[in-house]
Amino acid sequence: MRQRKGGTMWLDQVINLFKKKPKCPVGSTDRAVLDNVFSHLIEEFGEEFVLGSNVYTDPKEITGMGLSGDETYAQILFQKLGAIIDVDTSMVELGLFSDPEDVVLDSGVIMVSEEGSEPASSKFTEYSDGSVEILINHKYLNDPSCLVASIAFELIRLKSRREGKEFSEDDVSIEVALILFGFGVFNANSSVIKMNTWSSDLRGGWNIKKGASQLSPDAHGYLLALYSCYRGENNPDWADSLEKEVMKSFCESLKYLKYRSGN
Repeated sequence: MRQRKGGTMWLDQVINLFKKKPKCPVGSTDRAVLDNVFSHLIEEFGEEFVLGSNVYTDPKEITGMGLSGDETYAQILFQKLGAIIDVDTSMVELGLFSDPEDVVLDSGVIMVSEEGSEPASSKFTEYSDGSVEILINHKYLNDPSCLVASIAFELIRLKSRREGKEFSEDDVSIEVALILFGFGVFNANSSVIKMNTWSSDLRGGWNIKKGASQLSPDAHGYLLALYSCYRGENNPDWADSLEKEVMKSFCESLKYLKYRSGN
């Protein structure tokens, strides 16, 4: 049978009607905020910087050594991150802080909290003489994602302040800047909430672990998809290092962004 002219195109249009429209994992209001911040920082840093930056997935790529979980390692990481971010750390002191211990109530065989929540991941203080103190939660010493993300976050805050950037006091913008500097995988993975449980013959307990980021895993997945699309990376190697919650959002966001752009 002779096929009518334009028949294939018509068939494609019919098939497309039944294709499921990709859904963005981030709501429209939050998506607009993230789009705006991302676009603004692209203009702030420039295309050459964003396209040329390395993406780190393992602290060993930064320090050249394995994670040791002590303060000495944190100090080495701090200096290495300062060099990558290109900020003078000569008048910056890195220290650790601990959260107040929770009061644990226990009566017989019940589930109690072994450790409390983490209300702060890092603290930044700038003194009148120009010196700066950065404090990192001591619980992050054994968590590479949280450790890198929290130190890099405060160093980018410091750099943006010294350079008079508009976003220097905006935490969301600094988190987006972490992606542009190549530390987005660490920060995204730190956003995943994890719960660990423990038990013995008489007692049991739980511990909820929340990392440095204030953004959700879905927001991180979307931002990383924006970043990947901007850099023309359809299947970046660094995505393999994402936690499954972030990876799911990343893949869904890529489909959505390709659909939105008409590709």
